[in-house]
Amino acid sequence: MSARFTKLEREIMAAMAHDLRHVAPDLAGQFEESLPGTRRNTGSGLFSEVIVSSRRPLSAERATGFFGTVHAMVGDLPDPIAFQVELREGRLLALHGDAYGQDTRAIDFTTVAFDQVFTLNDQGESIAFDPAALMRPSPLLALHRYDDREPARPEETPLVNHGPLQRLQDDRPPALLPETSPVEARTDADREAMNSLLIGIWVIAAVVALLMIVFARVSFVLVIIGAIWLGALLRKPMVRAALARAARSFGRYEVRPTDI
Repeated sequence: MSARFTKLEREIMAAMAHDLRHVAPDLAGQFEESLPGTRRNTGSGLFSEVIVSSRRPLSAERATGFFGTVHAMVGDLPDPIAFQVELREGRLLALHGDAYGQDTRAIDFTTVAFDQVFTLNDQGESIAFDPAALMRPSPLLALHRYDDREPARPEETPLVNHGPLQRLQDDRPPALLPETSPVEARTDADREAMNSLLIGIWVIAAVVALLMIVFARVSFVLVIIGAIWLGALLRKPMVRAALARAARSFGRYEVRPTDI
């Protein structure tokens, strides 16, 4: 909470936020973002204005009035002071302290010592306010207590094979790795054969189209349409698979010069 509030105001508001958690669940958040306003010693208690930021959205609970059952023993007063917060449509306005008619004019509420902060239940019984007891234990603490280190593994003696097979492996010559594997060489050869076959098909198509234009007087537009159809046909997976098989077949019968 803001350091601009007194220790008494901060402690009382912490207890008030717990006491009114069902009536004003946003009370602690409002006080955290608020500033102190006018403070008065009423002679039989105190009044502390609380200025909440107007930009802070309010919760769905919109209670109006005076709420709270927080009490505390303040200074040398024989009886406790009762504290309540003033809310208007759920917005925190002020903190009020009522000393039940006790004279508080000589008390400086900004520095006065206090203790025994408590609340009252529905039966009027006092319940000491202990922030540490109200905080639930964090599950992270259990992780800190858990020893997640792996147990040390026993040292294993490496097995050494002194048999004839091990000696054969130790004496074997270093393997010669080919620069290009047979699978890669075959793939490159198939790709070259495929490209050659496609070039041949387009050359034949161009010659046929030229003959049709010159001798059969076929329209040039029809020739273009035919070329587009042929290109689409050659891009079909089934046709390309058939061409690939044909290219591999041509590659088997390709005459290659032998090394002398």
